[in-house]
Amino acid sequence: MLVSGLGVTLAIVGLVVTLIVGPGSGDADSDSALPATTTTESSAAVPAPAPPATTTGAAQQFLAELAPVDSTAYTGSITVNGVAYPHAIYQQFSGCSTEVSHTYDLNREWSRFSSVIGVADGGNTESALQFAVVADGKSVFTSGNIGVGVPPKVEIPVAGVENLTITFTLLDGASSSCTQLGNGVWGDPTLTK
Repeated sequence: MLVSGLGVTLAIVGLVVTLIVGPGSGDADSDSALPATTTTESSAAVPAPAPPATTTGAAQQFLAELAPVDSTAYTGSITVNGVAYPHAIYQQFSGCSTEVSHTYDLNREWSRFSSVIGVADGGNTESALQFAVVADGKSVFTSGNIGVGVPPKVEIPVAGVENLTITFTLLDGASSSCTQLGNGVWGDPTLTK
């Protein structure tokens, strides 16, 4: 009985080996040997980690998620005329600092730039700012005087543009003193493919 039980066990082991390895002469270099298999089936069942919540690589990109090439920009949520812009680029102005610009490398990957521009809520009601956009050294947009109130929307084609510069300039608002006059805001500036 012991011999026949051992024979059955060896037959089962041989069958399992044949199913896993496949039929062959036992020669690893034989042309009839099956190719090695990988364990991709088990790794495919494990989900990949979720990417961070940004627009990078998408058809849209918030400019606030990119680092300027020449400066440090203030980014975050700020309110203009009662509307919060969570991906804003903004600048605090006083009579002592009147112009700020930030340049971004677009790598000629985007076709449109859009943003709301204005003075943040809580700023000096006499403040007036000018906003401008420069594409590869050429002025493509200048806002004129923008004060507290309903912010205008800016839409600019940027196809083929390598470097995009956005500027804030304080035009008016008790500029003879260094008191804080408010924040100029690019509200959720967005690049679109």
